[in-house]
Formats: sequence, C-alpha cells, structure tokens
Amino acid sequence: MMKMRVIAVTTAGFLTIVAGQALADPREDVLEAMGKCTALTDDKARLACYDAVAPRLRDALNKPPETLAHPPTEEEQKSWFGFNIGNWFNGNAPPEAQTKPGEFGGENLPAKPAPSESAAASPQPVEINSITATVTEYSFNPFGKFIVFLDNGQVWKEIDTGTAHFTKGGPNTVRIERGMLGSYNLYVNDSNKLFKVTRVK
Repeated sequence: MMKMRVIAVTTAGFLTIVAGQALADPREDVLEAMGKCTALTDDKARLACYDAVAPRLRDALNKPPETLAHPPTEEEQKSWFGFNIGNWFNGNAPPEAQTKPGEFGGENLPAKPAPSESAAASPQPVEINSITATVTEYSFNPFGKFIVFLDNGQVWKEIDTGTAHFTKGGPNTVRIERGMLGSYNLYVNDSNKLFKVTRVK
C-alpha cells in the first residue's frame, strides 16, 4: 500500500511538472521533460511520465524548424553546441554540392551571406570545439548512467558505460569536447576520465 502511495505521489509530481512546462515553447523543454522521465526509477511512474509528454513531443516534431536571417554569434553557437543543426539556417533547402575539400561537411554550416557594404561588421562563424559549464542538477537512471542539467540551459546524458562521481552538494563543473565521428566527451571536475555523452536539450 505504501509503495502504491509513493508511486501515486511521484507520478502526480511529474505530471504537475509536465503540465507546467506545457505553457513554455515545446521545442525548448519537451526534451528536458523527457530527460526527467528517464531519471525516474519506478517503472510505472516513468511510463506515466512518458505518456504525459508524448503528445507534446509529437506536436514539437511536427513544427517546422525556425530559420535565422543572420550569421550566428559566438554565444548562439555555444548554446547550440552538441546539436546537429542541419538546415535551420536555410529552411528545407537541400545541401549544396561540396566541390572543394574545404567544403566537406559544410552542409550543416549556415549559408554564407551575400557580400554587402556591412559585410565587415557581420559576425563570422566561430567553430566551437568545447564548452565548460556548472552542473545545476544531476541524476542517474536505473542502469547507473547520468543525466546532467547545466547552468547554460543545456542537458546532456551519458551513452557510455562507467560510473561518474559528482561532488554531493557541489559545485560540479563539466568540460564537454567534440570527439571523433560526431561524438562528444564529457569530463567531470577536471578529471581525465571521459564519458561519451549526447545532448538532449
């Protein structure tokens, strides 16, 4: 009986969180809501949480991506670090043919703006290869894999095996670096031990 009461309270709490987040932009927080569902250890509560988030996920996936009319600033690029931004800069246009070695992999870069008088004042894209951030919250799933919520709004989850050690009560900092073949490596508190991670928000 006590276990059922705990499940009901946990489920109600996460449904309240999910309902509250429904007021925000679904593209920005639906993945965070799913990350919180992943962190639940009780199977029934986790399933109820996923069921509550599923309609919002469907709506978010059906919305076309927003496009930008200007080259991204360095701060914008830092906020996108870890995402495959695809054709966000030029709608659904197919990638241009890559005819030079320097263009290889450029289908995910923003379209080059046409030269103009103010071209010198436009910010040039800067490749971001790593970020450092403070952990505001972390949790582990039933398999011991972590999910971290960072002070810059990003959410990353472990896709590796291994146990990360965070300082209880903090502060915890992480460094995330671009790895090989589109992967990302996370280091906790200046440790040399790396964890393969993927960004979920």
